[in-house]
Parts: sequence; C-alpha cells; structure tokens
Amino acid sequence: MKAWRAEAFGRPGEVLKLVDVPDSDPGPGEALLKVLAANIGLPDRMMLEGRYFLVKNPPVTPGQEVVGIVEKAGRDYPFPVGTRVIGGANFMSGSGGLAEYCLSPAGGAMPAADDMPDEQAAGFLGTFHVAYVGLVNRARAKPGETLLVLGGSGGTGSTAIQLGKALGLTVIATVRDPKKVAFCLEQGADHVVETETGSLSEQVRALNGGRGVDIVYDTVGPTLVEQALEAIAVGGSYVLIGFAGSSDFPRIEPFRILTLGISVTGALHGVRTPGEREEAVEVLGRLFSEGRIAMPIDLVVPFADVAQALDRLGGGVNGKLIARVSHARS
Repeated sequence: MKAWRAEAFGRPGEVLKLVDVPDSDPGPGEALLKVLAANIGLPDRMMLEGRYFLVKNPPVTPGQEVVGIVEKAGRDYPFPVGTRVIGGANFMSGSGGLAEYCLSPAGGAMPAADDMPDEQAAGFLGTFHVAYVGLVNRARAKPGETLLVLGGSGGTGSTAIQLGKALGLTVIATVRDPKKVAFCLEQGADHVVETETGSLSEQVRALNGGRGVDIVYDTVGPTLVEQALEAIAVGGSYVLIGFAGSSDFPRIEPFRILTLGISVTGALHGVRTPGEREEAVEVLGRLFSEGRIAMPIDLVVPFADVAQALDRLGGGVNGKLIARVSHARS
C-alpha cells in the first residue's frame, strides 16, 4: 500500500515521501481501515518537525483522524467489516491516517452518519467532539454564558465557535491576523479580538460589560495563557485543548487557580464516559443534520498533494485541510 512517510524530521515538503509499505493485520481491539479521507492537522506538521511530544523519533507516518471502511476487524473490535467509521489512527506506532490503509483503535471509533460526507467526517472527532467534551461535559456550559475561544480561525477553534453558539453562548474569539476576523464572524462569533492590538483582558472585559468570561477554550497554549487568566471570571472554567502557538501545553500554577477561584480541565474525545460519548453522538449528529454546525473546510486536497498541504499549515489556513485518499466501493 502507499503511505506518506518521513525517515527524518524536517520540513514536510522536504522529508515526506509517498512510499510503499507492507500491509498490517489488526490486533485485538483495532481494525484495518481503507482510508477514504484524512484530517491534515497542525499536530501532523509538528510531528514531522520533531516538535510533537507523542512522536519522539522517525520514521513518521502522520495523520491522526480518518474516515474509512473497515477492511479487517481484530478481536473485540465493535464494528463489522464494511462499516464506514470515524476514528483515530495508530500514528504513534507508524500507522498514520495519511495512507491508503491504517490501523485504527476501537476507542473513539464510531459509525459515520449516512448524511455526513467523508470530508466532514474525517475531522469531526478532533473538532466538534472535543468541543462537546470541553464545553458540555467539563465546563458545563449554560445558555447565556460567555465563551472566549483562543485561536478562533483554526479547525478546533472555529468549530468551538459554532458549537458555542448552538449552545446559546456569547462567543468572543481571538485572532492574530486581522484578515481572519471575517472568518470567525462567519462561524458565529459575536466579537473578535485581535491579540496584537492591545491587552486581551481589557478588550474582552470591555466587550463583556466589564466582567470576565465564564469559559476559556484554549487551542493556542502558553502564548496567551496569562492574558486569558486575566480575562476569566471568578468561578470560570479554563479548558485546555491544544498548543497551536507553541510546542507544549501551558503551565497554570495551583496558586493561580486558587487565587482566581477557577477550575482547569482538559478535553479529549477519547477521555469520556460511555454515556458522555453516546450523548455527544446524538446531539452533534442532530445539530449537523439541522445545519446548525458544519466543519469549515479551507481545502480538500488529493492524496498526492499531502506534503504541500502540510507546508501550508501554521497560520495560512482557515478551518481545516482534508486529504481525499480514496472512494468507497459501490
């Protein structure tokens, strides 16, 4: 089979090659998927550059999330051969999703809804499902509360804007580039703050009637954490999602948590109870079917153009990049 692989760390366009690799048999609790479409995310670029904490050494086959057809099912994998599923890829063991086939664990996997196109399904776990965990399961968002999304133009941030609005929240998004303001407004943000134009906390509080926000949804990491802590209300929730602006998660000292009177939590689609997962599948599926949420896609690229697409990441993309790998058999 063909897979994108890098034998050394470096710039994606220089180190990533389309090569032939042996087929793999699924082990217990996993499946071999025929990849239909794959999400191209900033962590994929970071792992190729040697900056991603879960990938210590090359070779690297990137691709964390896919939609695909179950080709072979290992023991205890919950879905039969032929099922179209959304799932993660075993990129840490070298079977990333930017390949014709990949190994995918049962944890987090779910059947793709019939009305959801492959391009939407490919990134749905790491965007809307993560947002649901963060906003609903962890921060317990209530209608009328205010949400601050750090990094509103990325795939994770833009979908948090959409879900926040669907939940009845007032949403303030941040951007560094003024060209991205219009995009965040299109996703439903009530206000957009340009972080390079002044104090984040002063701008946020001015927009929020002088008070802090109820929820901070942080996709950026250390570069904005101190300013965001100054913008949060007493009793608010700080939700850690990612670190697009750095190479590691922010450090929030216990003393700061204590003196601000806030809670700090994280959100991963693979870390939730079965009941939380079932609820998210039902609610997000309904919101998608009703047209109230839809992942903003900057570009769908053919499988042959994956390396060039990865070079585009790092500020020049609004929403998500998706790779079309193959098509389902009729």
